[in-house]
Amino acid sequence: MRVRAVVLAAALVLAPLSAQAADLVVWWIKGYSHEEDAALEEAAAAFERKTGQRVEIAFYPEADLMRRTVAAVETGTPPDIAFSFDIELPYGEWAHEGRLADLSDAIGPSADQFDKDALERATLLDGTTGKRGLYALPMGRGTNHLHVWASLLERAGLTLADIPKDWGPFWAFWCDTVQPAVRKATERDDVCGVGLAMSAAAGDTAYQFWQFVSAYEADYVSRDGRLVIDRPEVRSRLVGALDGYTALYRKGCVPPDAVGWDDGGNNRAFLAQTVVMTPNLSLSIPGELRATRPEDYARNAATIEWPSGVYGQPLAIQTSWNAAAVFRAGGHEATATAFVHFLVAEGWLAHWLDFAGDRFLPPMPALLEQPFWLNPGDPHRMVSAIQFLTRPRRYAYEAASGDWRHGRVDTERVWPKAVHRVVVDGLTPTQAVDEAVARVHQILSE
Repeated sequence: MRVRAVVLAAALVLAPLSAQAADLVVWWIKGYSHEEDAALEEAAAAFERKTGQRVEIAFYPEADLMRRTVAAVETGTPPDIAFSFDIELPYGEWAHEGRLADLSDAIGPSADQFDKDALERATLLDGTTGKRGLYALPMGRGTNHLHVWASLLERAGLTLADIPKDWGPFWAFWCDTVQPAVRKATERDDVCGVGLAMSAAAGDTAYQFWQFVSAYEADYVSRDGRLVIDRPEVRSRLVGALDGYTALYRKGCVPPDAVGWDDGGNNRAFLAQTVVMTPNLSLSIPGELRATRPEDYARNAATIEWPSGVYGQPLAIQTSWNAAAVFRAGGHEATATAFVHFLVAEGWLAHWLDFAGDRFLPPMPALLEQPFWLNPGDPHRMVSAIQFLTRPRRYAYEAASGDWRHGRVDTERVWPKAVHRVVVDGLTPTQAVDEAVARVHQILSE
């Protein structure tokens, strides 16, 4: 099947473009492997054969896709379908403005196959009608992983069994024990214990800061949707989360260039073994090792469980949903929703996920509870799947409150900017939290 997808993709690249205008324009986040992109092209080719409609697909890197899509929506010239990560595109805002098509009928009875919370996060309010609908198609899930160079620990006389299970000792271990021991063993002063993004622009900074918010029980929107950001105990815990996050950089346990990382910065640092441990919201890091350094994938790197929260509580894991949306202004709404139905009802979404490998967790439980994910001989996938299936998950403020403006807090990178203000501009965590809270209030009042 993989060979067939690659051959078909090559044929599509070599074939002359038709002079006929496309009946469906799709903008898609570029895959980490050629096979991932080829699988979507194969699905599009099957849709063309079935319907006679011509599909044009453009693949873009993450940041480029975000900029292009936002600009196209603002000028009224969006594609028919766009697919990106949840923190990159303001689907909630666009749904509120009436720009997105309701996909409830497109997935129909197949809705029962999806994670309930994935559908809840994609169910948004159209402010022009006052009705809620399914304004995005869950394409994949992310769950937060911890990747470790077990081989570097071994060189320093440590093992995976030495890693503490409680929040404070866990982070102190990498900073105070692992970093000096590995530097001494390798005679490399450029190796840091932890790979955490500290840049204002990276989605990784936002994702990992939210994980610290979860650990400190600092959520400022309750699960029933109430804004509690001004409660003294919540403000104090937000300061604690920001202090804990940035302290790792301030103590020199994070690479200095992390202040400028994009979303691939921690990947590159881990692969270069300049960090011993890094969190990451997908399995893209072991995926790269599997493709290019199989010995490292199988023996030298490991995916481990998160520790408990600050107060000893089971840690709710930060997750993401990666979704596709149909734009009404694209001009081909009926064809686009038909393509969504085709992807889901005829198995092409599952097919694409097969070729995406383990970059995304499936949004359907039945696909996750398969040997591919639950193979005890694999040092990464099973840990990921079990964590997702058994751990509590963080909830999205936008879904809990029904207020799309919480999504704008993310797209504006309010909290990554707070991180950056501490590590680059020298603000105290209290000052940076006060700034961020003021901006949150401003956004929610606009």
